[in-house]
Amino acid sequence: MNFILTSRNIKKSFGSTHALRDVSLNISKGERIAILGANGAGKSTLMKVFSGVVQADSGSMELNQQSYSPKTPYEAISQGVSTVYQEPFFFPHLSVLENLLLGKGMPSKKGLLNSKDLIDKASELISKVALESKILVKKMGSLSLAEQQLILIARSVEQNTTLLILDEPTSILTGTESARLFNIVNKLALSGTSVCYITHRFDELEKVANRFIVMRDGEISGDINEANRDKILDMMGTKESFDISNASSSTPKPKKPINKNGAKILSISNLTSNGRFEDISFDVKLGQVVGIYGLIGSGRTEIAKSIFGELPINAGTIKYKEKMFTPKSGKNCIENGITYLPEDRKTQGIFQFLSIRKNISISILSKISSFGVIKSYFEKKISQDAIVKYSIKTNDVENIITSLSGGNQQKTLFSRLLTSKPDLLILDEPTRGIDVKTKFEIHDKILEIAADNTAILLITSELPELLYLSDEVHILRQGKIVSSFSKEDLNEKDILSSATGILA
Repeated sequence: MNFILTSRNIKKSFGSTHALRDVSLNISKGERIAILGANGAGKSTLMKVFSGVVQADSGSMELNQQSYSPKTPYEAISQGVSTVYQEPFFFPHLSVLENLLLGKGMPSKKGLLNSKDLIDKASELISKVALESKILVKKMGSLSLAEQQLILIARSVEQNTTLLILDEPTSILTGTESARLFNIVNKLALSGTSVCYITHRFDELEKVANRFIVMRDGEISGDINEANRDKILDMMGTKESFDISNASSSTPKPKKPINKNGAKILSISNLTSNGRFEDISFDVKLGQVVGIYGLIGSGRTEIAKSIFGELPINAGTIKYKEKMFTPKSGKNCIENGITYLPEDRKTQGIFQFLSIRKNISISILSKISSFGVIKSYFEKKISQDAIVKYSIKTNDVENIITSLSGGNQQKTLFSRLLTSKPDLLILDEPTRGIDVKTKFEIHDKILEIAADNTAILLITSELPELLYLSDEVHILRQGKIVSSFSKEDLNEKDILSSATGILA
């Protein structure tokens, strides 16, 4: 059989960590393959070898029966292997139009990038992911993370791709956008493009793949043609006493009595940030998890950033701990007991070039310093305790944080937030792009924190997560709260109806 891509005995190590161990894989034309495994299993590393981001230590590859060993992503793209990464990469200060077409050698008039031909071509591209052409003039950095992801997907599917690699592409998309992506993937496969799709979402499997490759500890532990969840979990080595499809039915929820008449730690009244959201009002009580849900562009993240002092507030008030509060900056909020986990851990969360120890301790340096000198003993102990408490998979706190898998990076960020012992915790997509087991570990931690009388504002695109964790939910559409639900009234049908504006 002629394969589009063949890998033989691929090995890759990062220091003492063996990321890939003798991985051999054949991919046929038009195949839709789901790559599965726990965080740290080697999924993303293998795809990075395919896409030229990293080079294997040993082994070989063939693309279209020709020797294939890309040294850079550009070499891979030029040979027909295109990748959309879990953490979007783009030029934030350039427009959407420029990011879409940069380096493509497209025809232009008088050397101007915004010629009619280019705009028409770019409009055609973004229409494939159901975005409107008016977005072309916006700066990429001003878009939501989900909008950025859709733009990068549009750019990738435009290229003459033999193999398209999608690394957790729906982790920041809502159901509507995900369905749009599934349609794109299926059309590409029918046209002969092969697709490798990394995902932790089991409800997506049958929609995106007809073959399922399972990885564990840097090796392929399974290769099956059916989306059998029990088999896959067994191959992943993460089969636990919970049902992945419905956590709330089988995962015990810690007793967390909510005092409905309890103290309001946060009261938002008629809050407005021009062009982002308007007239937002809600309360968060101690020990309560308040969920915020909405589609792309609804204003969810913008509300969180405004509360945390990162976006301007043009009208309305914030009352915190029964006093009027004007958030001046993130630092000011942290000093007042408010912490924020951003949706994009790569650019807004982790310090990529610092160690795990420094990433954990950086928010409390003033508490472990004397006359500007950090007490290294306390810093190291705090970091080591966090690694044990949050089950962060590493053999040394001095390792650079990017040596960790995505899920372990997320747990590191979580530990940093909680080290400062906040009164209000704002979580924006806290389990985006992490494996099932880690997701439930974080769910348990969120409930434990709430039971400890910490208030939590939760933003998530995942409805099961929203329904499971939240005590009440506010639905946003086009920058406004359109409905609110108590724990007793929460149901997926009504939430989606409110978020989309489509009557059930």
